[in-house]
Amino acid sequence: MRRAVLAAVAVATVLMASATAVADPPGPVGTGDPVINLAGGFTYTVISTACTDSVTSTESGGTFPMPEDFDANVVFTAGDETWLISNHELTQPRPGDFQGDAGKCAVPEQTPGDGDSDGSGSVSRIVLAKDGVTVLRRELITTGLHDNCAGAKTPWNTYLTNEEFPFLNDPDKLSGWVWEIDPATGAETRLTGMGRFSHEQEARVGKNWYLTNDRGNYQYLFKFVPDRANDLTTGSLYGLSFDRATNSGHWVGPLDPFNAEADMVAKAGPPTAANSFEKAEGMVTAPTGDAVVFTESGALPNPGNVWKLTDLDKETVHGEIIVAGSFAQMARPDNIRYTDAGDLFIMEDHGSADFAQPGTGGANEIWVLPRGETGAENLELFATLPNRFEPTGMWFSNNNRIMYLSVQADPPFQSRVIAIQRTGGNFNQPYDR
Repeated sequence: MRRAVLAAVAVATVLMASATAVADPPGPVGTGDPVINLAGGFTYTVISTACTDSVTSTESGGTFPMPEDFDANVVFTAGDETWLISNHELTQPRPGDFQGDAGKCAVPEQTPGDGDSDGSGSVSRIVLAKDGVTVLRRELITTGLHDNCAGAKTPWNTYLTNEEFPFLNDPDKLSGWVWEIDPATGAETRLTGMGRFSHEQEARVGKNWYLTNDRGNYQYLFKFVPDRANDLTTGSLYGLSFDRATNSGHWVGPLDPFNAEADMVAKAGPPTAANSFEKAEGMVTAPTGDAVVFTESGALPNPGNVWKLTDLDKETVHGEIIVAGSFAQMARPDNIRYTDAGDLFIMEDHGSADFAQPGTGGANEIWVLPRGETGAENLELFATLPNRFEPTGMWFSNNNRIMYLSVQADPPFQSRVIAIQRTGGNFNQPYDR
């Protein structure tokens, strides 16, 4: 999720390197290039720049500037091509609604009458050659959604995009959903059973899906049990009441998907520091396949934590903090991603007040928790981002040689999608500082 970190400033075009660049070692905040400061042995290539690149709409055939605020990235294979499906975390000015990411550059016209909110959020498809870096074309495949944040890939090769912060001025409840997107056609299907709330991300264990709610305060986690394993349109929704004194919890429900938060409050009481999680963000399936790992990003004075939940389908769910945050090291964990070998990448998302905390260095960072390890003392620093850029949307190529990453920026800078490569190796090799 994007935090508002800078006041509005006059927009000026500041271009960064669009060719392959060898980044400096992690270091302090800079004032221009590079887009990211990587650990030694890694290089990056910018593969798309918001507002500067052109993108063709598959809905209308029109050509537009690439929308701002890249977020989730998911890789699909189509013959000799690689499709990088990306979210654009954009809101739309409406009275009383969150305005933080609206209006950075032109937004394509929406397709009316298709059941969505006609918002400014969208999904793009960057088509890459076999090398996974050379761009063949850029396409906008889905429009009209709202504040598209993190995403996920289904086992049957469709794309799940999450709408964060539903429109307040939305009497028909057309925003605040998970949508299933066909990566080939852009066709969208609302997954009503997964509930209407502030969606960040979901992860699958067995046939069930586990979902985070990022309202920015204490909220419950959710579980969706589909009626049919490969059909996410209908099913039952449950909320997790979690006792933080015992690090155990139980599922409550089923809940009304149109009023999931209110129904959970009616059944379990308001979410608090004692029974829920503060600003839950990224969620992934653990390498063992039988648990989920998610981030609790927190708010001042809580620097956040990385949690693991087990026994998900039993009467009592158990949880443990596998990395405790601190402003002196890793704080505000947001997006996370495992490599196939089990290394966990943790991306920070600081707000303005956080950057003032001693130890943050005034920058967002990316950390690695090496495979098989727990505890902040085992974290390795992978990257530091200049200009308060935010890293998000990490995904790995099928051959594990490329890490795709979105880098969100505030004016006068522009957001990017980059491809990171390891000199002479891949991301399944052990990570060394």
